[in-house]
Amino acid sequence: MSETEPAVVIVRVFRAPCAEVYRAWTDPTLLQRWLAPGANIVEHAETDLRVGGSFLLRTRSPDGAQHRITGCYRALEPGRHILQTWSYDGPLTLLCGEETLLQIDLTPLDSGSTEMRLTHRRIALAELRDAYAQDWPSCFDKLEPLLH
Repeated sequence: MSETEPAVVIVRVFRAPCAEVYRAWTDPTLLQRWLAPGANIVEHAETDLRVGGSFLLRTRSPDGAQHRITGCYRALEPGRHILQTWSYDGPLTLLCGEETLLQIDLTPLDSGSTEMRLTHRRIALAELRDAYAQDWPSCFDKLEPLLH
């Protein structure tokens, strides 16, 4: 992966240990509570938590539109690192048809908190990068209260 490749990078600190943040990314019950932007909700989540395993998210927006995100786990290091593909299939044509790469790195901080660095790569269009850059923080706003 090239460091010069256009990517969305978001760093956020959560007041929870790395293991808890990792679990929020990998436990389908927890994913259903936060991994949809804005007013969207996750209706269904599945994870096959192993390298080569897949995941599925089905979300719904307030207007009733259904969205589907799928991917495959490329690397899993419990409490530290997740690398997975991310493919959107749904009514928003801007987001469709492109397999992107999502990397989550978790670093423990002295306070018992976790620094999470999300790097979303392989996003060819600037307009698409802008959409993800707006959507990810709204997901993390939902995640934060789950970790307290």
